[in-house]
Amino acid sequence: MNQEKIGRFIAECRKEKNITQEELAEKLGVTNRSVSRWETGKNMPDYSILKELCNILDIDVNEFLTGKKIKKDEIENRKIDNLDLILKEYYKMKKQRNRFKVAAIVFLVIIFHLAIIIGTIVMLNNGYKNRLHITTNKMDYNDVIGSKSKGIYKDKWGIKEEIFPKTISNLNAKEFKMICDDFLDQQFLSYLVVDYNEEDYKKEIERLTNYGIKKYKGYYNVTGFTNYELVAMESDEYYGFIYAITDGKSKIIYVELIFCNYTMDIDYENEIPKEYLPDGFNAKEDNPYRVKIMESGK
Repeated sequence: MNQEKIGRFIAECRKEKNITQEELAEKLGVTNRSVSRWETGKNMPDYSILKELCNILDIDVNEFLTGKKIKKDEIENRKIDNLDLILKEYYKMKKQRNRFKVAAIVFLVIIFHLAIIIGTIVMLNNGYKNRLHITTNKMDYNDVIGSKSKGIYKDKWGIKEEIFPKTISNLNAKEFKMICDDFLDQQFLSYLVVDYNEEDYKKEIERLTNYGIKKYKGYYNVTGFTNYELVAMESDEYYGFIYAITDGKSKIIYVELIFCNYTMDIDYENEIPKEYLPDGFNAKEDNPYRVKIMESGK
């Protein structure tokens, strides 16, 4: 369950209804601070007011759980009552701080979502053939990277892709690869290698240097870069990284590693050259960074 995603969804729905945090708090009989903590993903609404919150925001419990609106014709016969029971038990266990039981309930929630997704695929008569969308065609670049991206590539959890070039039509692009895992929560891995002429290299290094390097060390055990020089970095302690590295001569490598739930399901170790990855990067399911976060209860 992604508390940050749910929090953003609560805020979006509240604003759509033209309701302030104060007004929502008053309707639910809670404090303004409680609403603020929901919307920042630091806490979750108590089960006792969950249905009333959903009614006010004009969403159902399943939409609340997924953190997004769901088209009514996409899923048939949603078992919301069963989901209510799962949520009720989840919050009950959360209050008891019983980690083992909480993990079991979260597992049930995941299984519930998996059943919905499989049911949807069957309903649409499209067998689940391939969970990964992969392209190495440079002609697809603007469809999968940047502001003109289409379909599943349009919104990568709100992470900016301004570090990547706006277009590569006139660039000497040596390598390009984009992978999207759209099975449950979207994840993206891509890299672009460009060999610039002397003049264009200087211009691009200047642009990237002006963009700057956002704090990133410590996220997912990253310590820095050894094989290349880091020029620009866009990072998020939850969603991952977008960065540019250079050999200091003519080559610039642009990389994005975007995922969620503190785990990257894409097999990044086999999908991207190791030397393009940050030193220490670990986004596997049992990575120490994720374990630490989970133990801290964030």
